[in-house]
Parts: sequence; structure tokens; C-alpha cells
Amino acid sequence: MIKISSVSKHFSIKSHPLSILKSLLFKKNSVKFFTAVSNININIKRGEVFGIIGRNGAGKSTLLQLVCGTLSPSNGKIDVKGTIGALLELGAGFHPDFTGIENIYLTASIMGLTKKQTDKYLNRIIEFAGINEFINMPVSTYSTGMSMRLAFSIATTTSPDVLIIDEALSVGDQEFSQKSFNRIMELRDNGTTILFCSHSTYQVEALCDRVVWLEKGKIIKLGPAKEVTMSYQENQEVHSYKKATPNDNASHNDNKSIANIKKIEFFKNGNLTPNNITLMSRVDELKTKVYFYAKHSVPSLALSIRKISGEIIASAGSLNDDCGYILAEDGKKYFEIDFPKISLLKGNYYIDITLFCKHGINTLDFATRVFEFKISQDDMEQGVAHLNHKWVGQIK
Repeated sequence: MIKISSVSKHFSIKSHPLSILKSLLFKKNSVKFFTAVSNININIKRGEVFGIIGRNGAGKSTLLQLVCGTLSPSNGKIDVKGTIGALLELGAGFHPDFTGIENIYLTASIMGLTKKQTDKYLNRIIEFAGINEFINMPVSTYSTGMSMRLAFSIATTTSPDVLIIDEALSVGDQEFSQKSFNRIMELRDNGTTILFCSHSTYQVEALCDRVVWLEKGKIIKLGPAKEVTMSYQENQEVHSYKKATPNDNASHNDNKSIANIKKIEFFKNGNLTPNNITLMSRVDELKTKVYFYAKHSVPSLALSIRKISGEIIASAGSLNDDCGYILAEDGKKYFEIDFPKISLLKGNYYIDITLFCKHGINTLDFATRVFEFKISQDDMEQGVAHLNHKWVGQIK
């Protein structure tokens, strides 16, 4: 439905008048260019809901304007099949001196609709916008919310083949926002191809089949919505975080001669597993065994689960839980901790292990970032962990 082939967009940066004068005198080119999007290649199928995410200045709005045709690419080509309904800058296409009715016909004609076709949709557009008493007044008298309602109604009621939305659901009152979301869902279910740009990764994940993550005009990642939004969220968290280097169970603690960690093993659903595995939230079991040596008294053990940013998510300590170690038949000693049906939600995590004295105060040995794993899930629950709960309602 939409084919974006090797598309780039460059904007010229205006120089200071003195720089222009110097360029004329010394015959030097003073024109500088800024690349908003660079070598973008995307194919979007008919009926697909495609999301665009990225920080401010990533090139999201530029890409949408290129698809709409309000901007022309500097390089490459864009092919779009069918009519386009666009919500780029809500109400920006309205003529302020025209009435709401006149702007409906003006906008519809820009979208490629004839007057006869617009006549067919007119009453539905006005009804959905909910501004009947103002429809014959100049748009310059409208509030931002009223302009938004009218723009959204025109773009979605006319049944476009392609609908392009730039942050439309973040504007307006809660009631209209829900009404708008329901309309978008109807269009999606009826096969409309949708390009959806939003800072709300929850909305993107809920609506979209695939997502592209842009950064400085370039594609960082393109793929399934859950996978790309998760990577983007974690990148936001670790933007200023420098990834730690695993120490392979080693430490420089002077107490290692008193007690130390000998070996650490991890098991997925009872099977010994390597590093960097994927666990299904609330389905898979994760078990940890930590073998240790202790010269004198029995130490205590703590396990910490952290996000990639370093933020601690959960922990467990043998001292806090009043649990001891296991003595194997071959005389080896180890602590074991199980996480049945692990309740973490989607994300990337790692585990730290610390061997404390029996009072849980003095660190005897430690192993940082000893195990990295990913959590995936099939539902839309948000956050870092699932809390057991139940609903008491009976009517659905």
C-alpha cells in the first residue's frame, strides 16, 4: 500500500547575512543542509497498522509529511495507493476565515474527494465532531479542541484508504479521545492502512502490527510492535547509562579466603541453561544454584534482579527469608532459589549475586551481571511485574 524507497530529505539552513556576503565576495557556497531523514526503506502492506516512534527531532513528522505529499523527498521515491486522510498538525490545514462547513469541503477536496462525495459524508462529519452550533462560524473563532475534533472527523469519516495520525490521540478531552480511539479501531478492522506516530508506546503497542524506531533520521529498528517498543523504552532508560562488564564471578574482596562463590548455575523449567535466554512471563520457571566455600561460619546469600539501566527490580535474601543452604551428597554446599512462573513483565534483565556474612552485613564475595535474560509476554499488561489480583465485576 505504501512503498518508501531510499528516501532522504534535506533542508537548507539559512546563513547569517554576513556569511552570505562573504560567500559572494570569495565565491564560497554558504548554504548548509540538515538531513531530517536518511535512506529510509519501508514497505507497508494493505490493512497494516504501522507505528513510528522516536525522540523529538528523530524525523517522525518529516517522514509522515513525505508520505502525505506535503513535502517532496530530496532523494528516493514514495508510492502510495489510494486516498489519504492525514492528521499531522491538527487544524493546521484550515483556512481561518472560512466556516467549518467551508473547511470541510476544502479539506475533502485536498484529499481528492468530489463535492458529491463530500455531500455524502457531511452530516456524519458534523455529528462526530460535535460542534453543530459552531459549524457555520469561522474557524478562527474555534478553540484548539474544536479544531481538533473537526480535523479528526474529516480525516476519518471520509473512509480513506490510508490514515496518517501524528499524536492525534494525545489532544482533547478524555471522552473524545476514547471516541477517536474507537473510530481508529473501526477503520483498522475495516482494512484501512494506518500510519500512527505517538510518544505513547502503550498506544503504539496496542494499535500497531509493526513499528519503526527512528533516531536522527535513520532507522534503528523495524519489526513487531512489542519487540521494537521494548527496545526503545530500554534505550530511553539507559541513554546515559554505561553498560557494566561482567566480572565472571570474580571479585577483589579481601574476604575471599574466608568464603567465596565457587559456581553459579541457572535452570529454565528444570533444565540447565546458558546465559541470554528468554522466559515467558507467568509461565516459565527460573531456578538458581549458587555453590560456595566457607571456612568458618555459614554465610548468607542475596540475589538481585536489575533492569539494563541498573535499577533494582526485585531481590531475595536467605537471611531475610530465614533459609539455609543445601548440603549435597558429594559434600558440596549450595543455596537454591526458585522463581516459579516468574512474574516479571516484558524487558531485559540481569542478575547480581552477593555472598554476605551470616549477619548479612559484610560482603564476602560477589558476582555482578552474572546472568542476563529477557522476559516476553502475550498480553498487554504494563509495568515491571505482575501482581496477583482478581476482578469482582459480573457484567461484561
